[in-house]
Amino acid sequence: MSKTPEHILTKLTDANQAGIDMTSPKAVVTFLLAQGEKESILFFYKPNSVEFDFDKFNGAVSEMNERKN
Repeated sequence: MSKTPEHILTKLTDANQAGIDMTSPKAVVTFLLAQGEKESILFFYKPNSVEFDFDKFNGAVSEMNERKN
Protein backbone atom coordinates (compact mmCIF):
# COMPACT_ATOMS: atom_id res chain seq x y z
CA MET A 1 0.00 0.00 0.00
CA SER A 2 1.28 3.40 -0.97
CA LYS A 3 2.13 5.86 1.80
CA THR A 4 2.15 8.75 -0.66
CA PRO A 5 -1.02 9.94 -2.42
CA GLU A 6 -1.14 9.16 -6.13
CA HIS A 7 -1.33 12.82 -7.18
CA ILE A 8 1.89 13.57 -5.27
CA LEU A 9 3.69 10.68 -6.96
CA THR A 10 2.44 11.96 -10.32
CA LYS A 11 3.82 15.45 -9.60
CA LEU A 12 7.17 13.98 -8.55
CA THR A 13 7.27 11.91 -11.73
CA ASP A 14 6.58 15.07 -13.75
CA ALA A 15 9.46 16.83 -12.01
CA ASN A 16 11.76 13.87 -12.61
CA GLN A 17 10.84 13.73 -16.31
CA ALA A 18 11.49 17.48 -16.58
CA GLY A 19 15.08 16.84 -15.48
CA ILE A 20 14.75 18.24 -11.96
CA ASP A 21 17.38 17.06 -9.46
CA MET A 22 15.28 14.77 -7.28
CA THR A 23 17.92 14.76 -4.53
CA SER A 24 17.25 18.48 -3.99
CA PRO A 25 13.99 19.28 -2.20
CA LYS A 26 14.53 22.95 -3.08
CA ALA A 27 14.68 22.16 -6.80
CA VAL A 28 11.56 20.01 -6.62
CA VAL A 29 9.63 22.61 -4.59
CA THR A 30 10.68 25.34 -7.03
CA PHE A 31 9.43 23.20 -9.93
CA LEU A 32 6.13 22.52 -8.18
CA LEU A 33 5.66 26.21 -7.39
CA ALA A 34 6.23 27.05 -11.05
CA GLN A 35 3.45 24.56 -11.84
CA GLY A 36 1.12 26.24 -9.33
CA GLU A 37 1.18 23.21 -7.03
CA LYS A 38 1.00 24.87 -3.60
CA GLU A 39 -1.19 22.13 -2.10
CA SER A 40 1.18 19.40 -3.25
CA ILE A 41 4.09 21.17 -1.59
CA LEU A 42 2.23 21.39 1.71
CA PHE A 43 2.14 17.58 1.79
CA PHE A 44 5.88 17.64 2.54
CA TYR A 45 5.59 19.85 5.63
CA LYS A 46 5.18 18.54 9.14
CA PRO A 47 1.63 18.91 10.50
CA ASN A 48 0.96 22.24 12.24
CA SER A 49 4.49 23.39 11.48
CA VAL A 50 6.53 25.38 9.01
CA GLU A 51 9.23 22.68 9.06
CA PHE A 52 9.88 20.71 5.88
CA ASP A 53 9.75 16.95 6.44
CA PHE A 54 12.82 15.67 4.60
CA ASP A 55 12.07 12.06 5.58
CA LYS A 56 8.61 12.28 4.01
CA PHE A 57 10.10 13.87 0.87
CA ASN A 58 12.83 11.25 0.54
CA GLY A 59 10.31 8.46 1.14
CA ALA A 60 8.02 9.81 -1.58
CA VAL A 61 10.92 10.09 -4.04
CA SER A 62 11.96 6.52 -3.20
CA GLU A 63 8.41 5.33 -3.71
CA MET A 64 8.27 7.13 -7.08
CA ASN A 65 11.54 5.48 -8.12
CA GLU A 66 10.30 2.03 -7.08
CA ARG A 67 7.18 2.48 -9.21
CA LYS A 68 9.29 3.36 -12.24
CA ASN A 69 11.06 0.01 -12.05
